[in-house]
Amino acid sequence: MKNNSKLINPIIQFFTIGFLLAWCFILIRPFIIIILWAVIMAIALFPVFEWLKNRLGGRAKLSAIILALVGIVIILGPVSIIATVLFHNAQNIVEGIDAGTLVIPPPPSEIADIPIIGKSLSELWRLASVNLKGLISQFHTQIVEFSKTLLLQATNISLILLKFIISIVIAVILTLKAKSLNQGVILFVSRLAPSRGEEFIQLATITIRSVTRGVIGVAVIQTLLVACGLILGKIPAAGILTLVCLFLSIIQIGPGLIVLGVIVFAWSTMNPFGALLFTIWMIGATLIDNILKPILMGQGLPVPIVIILLGVIGGTLAHGILGLFVGPVILILGYELILAWMKEDSET
Repeated sequence: MKNNSKLINPIIQFFTIGFLLAWCFILIRPFIIIILWAVIMAIALFPVFEWLKNRLGGRAKLSAIILALVGIVIILGPVSIIATVLFHNAQNIVEGIDAGTLVIPPPPSEIADIPIIGKSLSELWRLASVNLKGLISQFHTQIVEFSKTLLLQATNISLILLKFIISIVIAVILTLKAKSLNQGVILFVSRLAPSRGEEFIQLATITIRSVTRGVIGVAVIQTLLVACGLILGKIPAAGILTLVCLFLSIIQIGPGLIVLGVIVFAWSTMNPFGALLFTIWMIGATLIDNILKPILMGQGLPVPIVIILLGVIGGTLAHGILGLFVGPVILILGYELILAWMKEDSET
């Protein structure tokens, strides 16, 4: 009986602890993405927080509040401007259609020469210029479905923005408690890897900051190049388009859709040679991130650039924008663990 009790007690303890941990996971699962974003932002912003705190005479809470407000403004500012402009333009279009004052010019002759879609696009454009209401009634079902899709996407974007704002607030709180939290993380990881726990934490921290530097740095450089093209090409609303491109670059969607629309506009308004030069510049500005990201992200990391690149691409494909930061960290830690195992095996 005593032997049975010795066997049963550990089993009961094991299942009780497992049940408790599983229940805890179920409770925090809705917040995992938000917490991960907060941790990434806290690690990335900590040097900025320290710099700001030193400039404000050691006022940590004031520095944290300023960081939070700046982060929220950076997220909500472009979105508010884009939403306001889109709403205003949509309202003007609807009012123009109802009043019959909206005039669409006939398509340029060059549009029909575009391969594959040229003739269809030119015909739709011509119909819109002659009978816009007829065109709308012809595609009424498609327009309604497209409107529902846009509404759904707008709702999803609103939820994502709300999560980002909550993550910023949590990140600021984590930044204020950075020292105590860092000690706790080091203690936890050291239990998992006693000899290299602290080293792995430092490596993960450097990786997140390098990826953040790469993302923000490349977004700024790419947007500046796109802005130069928009200004030199005398594209209308160049300032707003630049702001939209910066926002899309930071969230890793990229300015491709904006650039494509602008190129189509350029070919319909510029002379062929100017439009060609404009197209070459804008395509180069759009694709330059593929060259700059690995270079900027690899600075200061003691691992091959191919590991970082695979982590960035694989993480993004597997987990979206969050994977852009988590992917390199996991792959680099796995790479270092395999190296450590191989070295220990060769030494023995």
